Amino acid sequence: MNTGALSQSPSLPVPQSASSRFGNSRIQALAWAAFLFTLTSWPSPPRVPLVSGIPNFDKLVHFTLYAVQAWLLYRAVPWPGLSRFSLARVLTIVGVMAVWGVADETHQTWIPGRAMEGDDVAADVVGVAAGAVAASMVSGRRERVGA
Repeated sequence: MNTGALSQSPSLPVPQSASSRFGNSRIQALAWAAFLFTLTSWPSPPRVPLVSGIPNFDKLVHFTLYAVQAWLLYRAVPWPGLSRFSLARVLTIVGVMAVWGVADETHQTWIPGRAMEGDDVAADVVGVAAGAVAASMVSGRRERVGA
């Protein structure tokens, strides 16, 4: 038997199993959550001269950070039977992350140089909604392509 011919054949990508994909996504979601917590626990963060003068720039930052978290959570939590666009899944993520946003803003009242701001929570929730909807739409598109 000539095994040399087999070793010279081009390697094909091996698809990840669903459990492996969700495991990696969970690690990413947890790592991003830890990153968010670290950022919001930073006492008196430095001002960035280039963007500090832009009104409400911090709200864009909140929106973006929480949109990424929602995207990662959507991918990290498998919902049997809900692989395509799922409003229930989106609303669940928005609800859970809204609680996280309020808890995070509350926790900042004990951090020197930080303050609790309702507008930050609003930016967080809008970002979560955008990230979850985007992840759900991409999930539905992938399902149709793979079908």
